[in-house]
Amino acid sequence: MQKYFIIFGFIGTACLSATIALAAPQYSVLPLVIDESLESRDIVNREITIANTGSEPVTVYPSINNISVQEGGTVQEFLAPVESDRTTSLTAWVEMARSGIDLKAGETRKLPIILRIPGTAKPGEYHAFIGFGHGRNRDEAETQVRNGRAPGTVVSIVIEDKTFSFLKIAGFVIDRFVINPDNQAAVYTFRNPGDEPLTPTGEIIIYDSSGKEVSTIPVNAEEVSVPPGGEHVFTATVPLSGLFGKYKAFLSVEYGGAQRGSVQDVGFFYALPLHIVILVVGGLLVLVAGAAWYTHRKYLDDNDEDDSDTLMVHVRDTKSDPVHHDLHISRS
Repeated sequence: MQKYFIIFGFIGTACLSATIALAAPQYSVLPLVIDESLESRDIVNREITIANTGSEPVTVYPSINNISVQEGGTVQEFLAPVESDRTTSLTAWVEMARSGIDLKAGETRKLPIILRIPGTAKPGEYHAFIGFGHGRNRDEAETQVRNGRAPGTVVSIVIEDKTFSFLKIAGFVIDRFVINPDNQAAVYTFRNPGDEPLTPTGEIIIYDSSGKEVSTIPVNAEEVSVPPGGEHVFTATVPLSGLFGKYKAFLSVEYGGAQRGSVQDVGFFYALPLHIVILVVGGLLVLVAGAAWYTHRKYLDDNDEDDSDTLMVHVRDTKSDPVHHDLHISRS
């Protein structure tokens, strides 16, 4: 904020010098800048000092205008009341007396002001100019202020963002085996314990066993908002085109506004497209059947040539040695 003090101080000094140079009523306004960092529902009391430095009495009329500030700190323009959003208008948050102030020669007066920040104030930077024009009436004085020919005080307020934004992954599960291309295999649940609605965005990245990215799945493509204190369950289709085998799914999610947060989780699954499974199982069945047929032909068919129940016995014409006899038969 130091840049605002330098630039606005220069503007205030230039306005005061111009007033003195014209030999018109001479008066000064201090401070040149009121710079505050506040929160919603804050109430701050300040005061502005107006001093008649000339030899003639003068009547000044306080007025407050929203102003826009360019990057770098220079005042770009005064904003007309119809262009100011009352929910984000600093002029609506400044309380002060608007009646004319009569100053005798050499007299000094203090104008109390109250900065009352509403609970609905949005975080951000706000700027206003409290000008003190003089003249026969208020219209003439306010014209001087808008034309930059009257001294005044620049009010700069920063409303800090104190909202608590936090998103948790309550669960991330992918079916162990994914076989159907029309699946809802990925299920993830977000819980919002914070103070503001959050719309999570991101993607689920699919990696193969070598760590190569093979596919992505968008997260919350419908832009569903998770309310404060609530949770929402999302489902997603896991693509199977060109996939077969084991894969890793990496869930990466971002949330929040100006200050972004992120959460991650990991799951593993097997991609087994049904048509490939059928081909593999069918191929195995063919191999098993072929092996069974081959075994049957090679080891069993040779013994099936004679289906007779007759047992062939060979009888020798000579008598064998007793040692070779299996049976010993003798007459009793």
